[in-house]
Amino acid sequence: MDAKVSPDFWGLAESIYARRAPAIEPAALEHARRAWLDTLACMVGGAGEPATRAAARAADTAGAEHRALVLGTASHALDYDDVCMLATCHPSAPVVSALLAGLDEQPGDVPLADLLAAHLVGTEVMLRLGAWLGFGHYALGFHATSTLGAVGATVAQAHLLRLPVAQMRTALSIAASSAGGLRANFGTDTKPLHVGFAASAALRAVALARAGATASDDALAGFAHAFSGGARLDPPRWDAQTPWAVLAPGFEIKRYPSCYLTHRMIAGIQRLRERRPPRAGDAPVAIDVLFPHGGTAPLKHPQPRTGLQAKFSAPYCAAAAWVDGPVGLVSFSDAAANRAALRPQMERVGVTERPGPHAPLETAPVQVTISGPGWSDFILVDWAPGSLQDPVSDADLLAKWIDCEAHGELTAPIAAAWLAASLEQPADALLHSLRTTVLARSGWTNG
Repeated sequence: MDAKVSPDFWGLAESIYARRAPAIEPAALEHARRAWLDTLACMVGGAGEPATRAAARAADTAGAEHRALVLGTASHALDYDDVCMLATCHPSAPVVSALLAGLDEQPGDVPLADLLAAHLVGTEVMLRLGAWLGFGHYALGFHATSTLGAVGATVAQAHLLRLPVAQMRTALSIAASSAGGLRANFGTDTKPLHVGFAASAALRAVALARAGATASDDALAGFAHAFSGGARLDPPRWDAQTPWAVLAPGFEIKRYPSCYLTHRMIAGIQRLRERRPPRAGDAPVAIDVLFPHGGTAPLKHPQPRTGLQAKFSAPYCAAAAWVDGPVGLVSFSDAAANRAALRPQMERVGVTERPGPHAPLETAPVQVTISGPGWSDFILVDWAPGSLQDPVSDADLLAKWIDCEAHGELTAPIAAAWLAASLEQPADALLHSLRTTVLARSGWTNG
């Protein structure tokens, strides 16, 4: 084991793994319930996207691992699923996708409480591992949702199956060797495929561990060393009194279907637009955005030519927020991204970062300044849209569900029932029809 990497994360992971639904505070379970609803909405909306349909065509055999590839891709195809800046990743998508795909592996009905507990445990391990690695992992060019997601989804599935700790460790070590994903693929179908890869790798790792495959006990240390670029890591910061990450700092439920690092910018522009609405025929305004250090890392498409690229374009998202006002799913079609009328405003968007060192992106503000003929206004956005400081209500979630249903061109009416279901109710009854509907919409016909 490399001496520079603390092995103590095993103890942290095992402490989290030991938590079960009866001892988990109700607030955490309820936040997990809302995270599931949000992720399922995104999955419904993304079921017919090109990346999902490609995954369905490639997944030419039946089974949980292949379902996970399709469901995981669907959950992230719109880039609308929740985020947590504790580890600069989307925590729920890989975990929810693996658990939903693997429900058939359970010997009986799964109470909703157990499913939510598995989600909490998987995302907690995923996020604490990411926090341990620090922003350097993301800065090296890795897509943390994919690398960390393979580990978190594995722990979640092992938890739901109640695997012994030793077998969970083996599965996690196997998954660590399957982890991957590069930010270089942002703005293409491969980004959502990363979530499918992670969810699929998790179910494969659990199946291999249960079948007797072995793995090194040093795998997590090797994972940390490799994915931190060999950085010297302090011991993980966590103890039994640390609140669930879903409670603090919380998961941010996305209000806009674009890269989360555009969201403070979009919200700021919309606030300034309310103060001084543009009028038809107005000349483009100057929009200057000051991001925190590292805050533009994923915004790699200044001149997008597709809707997927537009999700990772600061000039496009800024121009759309100013010219259109609302920024929603219709904002990121290929046709919308190629509007000639938007190009002059995009050319007036300036983007800079504050000088280092890196500031925590979950708390670092974004400053927006807009200037027109004879006027200038600015705003500092120090809250994240969809965070605990600017929360999404149940009504907002239901509206997002309806929007995603319309975009995905399918009907999956479980949202209200999901919010109202008791924790003792079998989750399978709520989820089986939805899973079948999403898979059918993707074009997958393998069961």
